[in-house]
Amino acid sequence: MSRRLALLIAIAALGVLVLPSSTSALPPAPQASCSPAPADCGAWHNAAVTVTWASPPPGVSTSGCGVATVSQDTGGAGVSCTWSDGGGSVTSTVLVRKDSTPPSVSSSPERGPDKGEWYNRPVNVSFSGSDGLSGVGSCTSGSYSGPDTGAGSVGGSCTDIAGNSRSSSFGLKYDATPPSVEAKPDRQPNPKGWYNRALSVAFVGSDVTSGVESCAPAVTYAGPDADKTAVSGTCVDKAANTSPAKAFELRYDTRPPVLARVRAEITPRGVVLRWKASADSMSFGVVRRPGLRGKKPTALYTGKARAFTDRRLRKGIKYRYTVTAYDEAGNAAVKGLAVKPDVTTKAGAARRPAAGPALRRPAANARLNSPPLLAWRAVPKATYYNVQLFRNGRKILTAWPTTTSFKLEQSWRFDGRVQRLAPGRYRWYIWPGFGKRSANRYGKLLGSRVFVVTR
Repeated sequence: MSRRLALLIAIAALGVLVLPSSTSALPPAPQASCSPAPADCGAWHNAAVTVTWASPPPGVSTSGCGVATVSQDTGGAGVSCTWSDGGGSVTSTVLVRKDSTPPSVSSSPERGPDKGEWYNRPVNVSFSGSDGLSGVGSCTSGSYSGPDTGAGSVGGSCTDIAGNSRSSSFGLKYDATPPSVEAKPDRQPNPKGWYNRALSVAFVGSDVTSGVESCAPAVTYAGPDADKTAVSGTCVDKAANTSPAKAFELRYDTRPPVLARVRAEITPRGVVLRWKASADSMSFGVVRRPGLRGKKPTALYTGKARAFTDRRLRKGIKYRYTVTAYDEAGNAAVKGLAVKPDVTTKAGAARRPAAGPALRRPAANARLNSPPLLAWRAVPKATYYNVQLFRNGRKILTAWPTTTSFKLEQSWRFDGRVQRLAPGRYRWYIWPGFGKRSANRYGKLLGSRVFVVTR
């Protein structure tokens, strides 16, 4: 192999183009270096490249070997240097490659949104790029798994072979939390927690991120009767998350209690009413027509006893009694019977007594602006008293104090309802009771009075 051919092969391996000018012994080939790094001029640079040449040996002249700078992006800019001596000349050329432009970057999720614009479970995102000069060297990937937000993002980047990088992000909406649900009945149960007719339960949802898309339609419950049952429904948000079923528990009873064998016995003490009722009967009421103050009916009794004695009677008048049994759900069973006593009871003779010394306070027709203290004289051997309060002919209170006074309150509960001492005209009655209350032994009416609440 000739010296000239061996030199050309060695220079080609260094990425340097050598152009000999003769076939005689040649000077060594000029050596180039580049800055900044990498010093290899044939590598890709991402900043302006300065090319410098090594100093020639003694006796070698140079041509075109000054410092050269490549500042424009290029896929290969040639920079040459020639050394010459008596044996000829050698020219070295380096191809400088410069790329200072970052690659373009695009993102690609592994799947589309789970519903509409929303993701509801983790999603991976890959990033890819393109570069017109040095080419793309590498790209990153990422994933998103929370928190819930309407403005989430996954970041990524690509780097080209020249070392330029560009970042990008993939925006997304993310909601992995099901909505919350509230069950709303169309009305409240009775004070004991029972419903005794059909009710409708609606389901209302809330979702703080994507919002509620829909909820189950309202459910109407009309049976069967049950001490404990439930209806349920769900809601779905706009990210397709479904809530757990929300149950609305209820007690439902539409069957009235059984009321039977309502009997009346006429005695010297009055008309004694007795009845039988099923075990689910919680309270009873007795209404009489004509009432205590004329033809209109009067509620004589409300309580748990299964017997009642009416002592306020007149001879020859036909009385119609209605006995009602109530269960805990408010269902009622009604029985009626008519009685015509042939004697006037003592209580009946005093059916509408004048206000007398037996009633002490408040004074007859007193006008009050605060709840009064009802007071009366003591009755020998009385162990308790029965106080009844009426407003507009309707009883709104029954009490059994063991002393000779009873302080009314601004409000109280009676027959399952809240009663209030509202402005109006009130009449109160008082009877003495003897022995145990369950014996239902009452004396004659002590009296009744009217007071007026003005405020």
